[in-house]
Amino acid sequence: MAIDAKLIKLLREKTGMGISNCKNALEEAGGDVDKAEMILRKQGLDKAAKKADRPTGQGIVALRREGTTAALVELACEQEPTTGNERFLALLDLLLATALKLKVSSAEKLLQAASPEGVLADSVKSLIGVVGENVQLRRAVVIEAPAGGILGTYAHFNKKAAAIIALSLDGADAANPGLQTTANDIAMHAVAARPLALHREDIPADIIAKEKEVFLDEVKTKPENIREKIVQGKLQKFYAEKILTEQIFVKDPDGKATVANTLAAAAKAAGGKAEIVALARQELGL
Repeated sequence: MAIDAKLIKLLREKTGMGISNCKNALEEAGGDVDKAEMILRKQGLDKAAKKADRPTGQGIVALRREGTTAALVELACEQEPTTGNERFLALLDLLLATALKLKVSSAEKLLQAASPEGVLADSVKSLIGVVGENVQLRRAVVIEAPAGGILGTYAHFNKKAAAIIALSLDGADAANPGLQTTANDIAMHAVAARPLALHREDIPADIIAKEKEVFLDEVKTKPENIREKIVQGKLQKFYAEKILTEQIFVKDPDGKATVANTLAAAAKAAGGKAEIVALARQELGL
């Protein structure tokens, strides 16, 4: 049967599929747009299953902040041009909005949240059918500032890395612009310096065990009575490089002040004290 070009245009606008796909679906559906849309959705799900194992080396790490709450999501795809796709960006916007609304802090839970196509997992599969490549929501996290506290946020210009920190305040003015700037700068520092954790005890024991194993191998030719002392010294250096508060602040002009020192000075200038109580950092593929 002949298919009206207006119906093809309407179906394209609703699904984002190509002209030939829309025409074929309308022919199969006897010109019924709703039935044709369902046919295309099922085709999209089939495409998603076939592409699920294909590598996703590109994508966007996106951050959105609303008051004292902020969300981070990593939406991955196969090719860089896809990150500029209108529907890819629309899905990213929906993921951020939903994460903030529901305060969902895992990709698995976010994918089960309601969307216009059922749940967000269905929206991802639908996008796969449109762009013709694998798309995955890898990570999602929401951070809320504690009562009376503030957030620090930073998203890198390349859209591949971002971070959020939450500060609790003791006497410090939450509205102090210097303190807010420092909080944002510390989030920027976290993106650049790639800390493993906020506190020493947050680093998994197996990682520490592996580091000690390497250090012990490095000092095996040293006298036995000093090996442990050398290993402990190497561990202290490891912590100074990997723990956020112990790292040298990247914007310190003298290269001496730690993140903890920098925050303490800013909080003091704001009339009190501050402590970093939460850290979320995402980098594409890492």
